[in-house]
Amino acid sequence: MTFKAKAVRVAAAAGLALVMTTGVAFASIGSATVTADSLRLRTEASTSSTTMAKAPKGATVTVEEDVGNGWYKVTYGNQTGYMSGDWLTISLADGTVVPAAQGTEPEQKRGLITADVLNVRSGADTSYEKVASLKGGTVVDIVADLGNGWYQIDSGYISAEYVTLVGADYESSSALGASAAAMARSLLGCRYRSGAAGPSSFDCSGLIYYIYKQLGHPIARGSSSQYYNSGYFVSTSAMQPGDLIFFFDRRFDSSGGTLPTTHVGMYVGDGQFIHASTTSYRVQYDSIYGYYAPYIVGAKRIG
Repeated sequence: MTFKAKAVRVAAAAGLALVMTTGVAFASIGSATVTADSLRLRTEASTSSTTMAKAPKGATVTVEEDVGNGWYKVTYGNQTGYMSGDWLTISLADGTVVPAAQGTEPEQKRGLITADVLNVRSGADTSYEKVASLKGGTVVDIVADLGNGWYQIDSGYISAEYVTLVGADYESSSALGASAAAMARSLLGCRYRSGAAGPSSFDCSGLIYYIYKQLGHPIARGSSSQYYNSGYFVSTSAMQPGDLIFFFDRRFDSSGGTLPTTHVGMYVGDGQFIHASTTSYRVQYDSIYGYYAPYIVGAKRIG
């Protein structure tokens, strides 16, 4: 049902009248409240399009336009995209309220990559060109199950043979990660010393090694060894407190490019990580944005 038809239906039921101009409801712009637990803002008016953001239940969006087929162009935060009207209660400019048709959005399917490296292709077959690759342990949102052994994801298509479906909360912050982040905060100000792994001085990987060893989760020693051998990879856009964040800066690479990392820190939330810095020679906070952003090469979760 179109925005105009829904508005007319609700207005008629309430004994109200809408002024029509060139076949469009005069009060076609308004605001809306999300009724789903989480509603996706998409790049196009289709469930197969890319997710730009997720609005929680109760969030308010600005309705810009009814684009038909139950979809609306909306602005959420500073992003403009499309949302399904099935999970929006819309308040028109004249005070008319158009209730949501449904209350809960279908659960997002998510998949854990089980191959060491999985190619993302431009189409659902190995004959299509490779457009990207995913490392083992990465968790992705599945846009569509094509039913032929392939999944569509935001960046292309992947073989379902190397994907294990996981719950929507698979990447939620763990108690272990929260404890690791808390311990990292308790070590702020400790001295940096090359080769040290605690208890009062650390190098970058020594800090991470010490924290997880104290928590009963021994991991590899050395940032590249931790990158290769500890935990599982997660998207840097979905990092949680306690995740390891890795950097590579060729200015500090003594391996001639044979190792994947030159530095490691621990993400602690709010865009910040804690690391044993060779700039200040102490354990400190820094932002993942700004100076460090170009050097990020991956993130891993322990546990």
